[in-house]
Amino acid sequence: MIAMSFKLFCWAEKRIYQSIYTLLFMKRLTLVAGILLVGTVLVHAQRKSKQQDTLANFVITPQQTLKKDRVELRKEILEWCEAQAKETDVKKIKAQASAAYYPGAVGEGAAVINKVVHIDHRKIADDLVPIVSRLRYSGPWNDNLYTTGLYAFAGKPISIELPASLVGKEISIQIGSHSDNLGYWVAGKEDWRRMPLIVKKMKVTKRKFQMASPFGGLIYIASNPKEGDWSGDIKIGGATEAAVYVYGKTTAEDWAGQLQRSKAPWVELTTSNIILTVPRGIVENLADPAKVMSIWDLIIKGEMELAQIPLPFYRPQRMVIDEHIGGGFMHSGYPIMIHHSPSRGLLSADIIADPTKLLIPSKGGANWGFFHEIGHNMQNLDWVFGGTTEVSCNFFSLYMFDRLLGGRDGAHSGISNETTQKMMREYFTKGANYDDWKSNPFLGLVMFRQLQEAFGWESFKSFFRKYQALAAADPEGSYVKGDEAKRDLWASTFSEVTGKNIAPFFEAWGIPISSDVKARLSKYPTWMPYNFPSSL
Repeated sequence: MIAMSFKLFCWAEKRIYQSIYTLLFMKRLTLVAGILLVGTVLVHAQRKSKQQDTLANFVITPQQTLKKDRVELRKEILEWCEAQAKETDVKKIKAQASAAYYPGAVGEGAAVINKVVHIDHRKIADDLVPIVSRLRYSGPWNDNLYTTGLYAFAGKPISIELPASLVGKEISIQIGSHSDNLGYWVAGKEDWRRMPLIVKKMKVTKRKFQMASPFGGLIYIASNPKEGDWSGDIKIGGATEAAVYVYGKTTAEDWAGQLQRSKAPWVELTTSNIILTVPRGIVENLADPAKVMSIWDLIIKGEMELAQIPLPFYRPQRMVIDEHIGGGFMHSGYPIMIHHSPSRGLLSADIIADPTKLLIPSKGGANWGFFHEIGHNMQNLDWVFGGTTEVSCNFFSLYMFDRLLGGRDGAHSGISNETTQKMMREYFTKGANYDDWKSNPFLGLVMFRQLQEAFGWESFKSFFRKYQALAAADPEGSYVKGDEAKRDLWASTFSEVTGKNIAPFFEAWGIPISSDVKARLSKYPTWMPYNFPSSL
């Protein structure tokens, strides 16, 4: 019995020692694991820090592009840019190396200044909302951008101070003009010639704060068009002067003084109807900015006159020159973005501020492009049916050539007599077909040119006014749902305006019109161009 008890005691003692050993061993393992985990975290943090430093120093220029096949690197750079755009701690923001190339470095000796900017924001008029809502290619509800005449240094903070009454309103501060994100649309599949996201925007949530951008840029006060009226003095510090020409206000002496003082790489030329954001280099030798801006004022007024949109509008149009945009040679919106890339032979900036070139026919060059993109901003989507997005914007291009250049000779090769005859011959020989018609914008434009030649521009103005009246009476747009309804309404409205039945004309072009509309329009005399389709 004693022997058995002793054996049991020895067994229990052994188990206790084993448990203690196991416990100590597990603690040691836990300690080692903890050390390894901390080490891993530190290594990861160091790698991430090095990666951040690497991305901050990565350079993209027109001569040193980031190729489209560098998928992972492009993703990392875009994510870095997006993170920087959201970063609110100015201590974590440094100048990105590419900023010296684009949007460009501020010149040496630039004075750091504080400036009080007075802004008067006016809410869009209620009766204009239904009309503007249809102008969807114009970016109608993008924030209004108010010019400050200031430029933020890359990587350096600016200070903002606002009246308490403005805190909580839909107001933001924006650094940078070049708002296209190159990670998407057409640019997402192209070699990048600049960093993909170089604009920073911060909503106002308190009276005083700081912000910084790794790229720098022109400083704007931004507010939503539907935000109620507000006015206030906003103090901005830590920036430098950016030249701003105001048509009808800035004298030649004032302008020369601004260019001498300012070292910012971008300037703005403004009227009450349009604001151009352009590289400093193209205006340094501009002898007469007043002449340039008087032409641009005429262009905007002319396109809006055709669209029958009343002036003054709720805000000026904006056009921004950029090395690389989201897609196309140019694109519509607020702002309208304009390619200027000497490395690719896209030289819009050489024309935009040159009165000797701006109104010279260019066979589809920059001035046609300017008129075309502003035309997109005028398009009421109620009258844009399938296949006419890139057609009806050119109503405005044609109108500008007719009214400002004295005619269409040399306007665009796509509307030349030779091209027109060739397109029509091939189309009608094959047989009119809506799908084929939709695939060729200049062929589509021929049809509307025939209507304009027969009934004049005044009929188009009446047509546009009728659509505005429809929108005002029914802001929800229940009168036109779907493509068939848009085609029917187009033919019906133009027939009412002209007193002629154009449904057979539409169908001759292969554009279907519903039986109900054809029956209703039969009360008007049928209209068809002479010798159409051509029997020759």
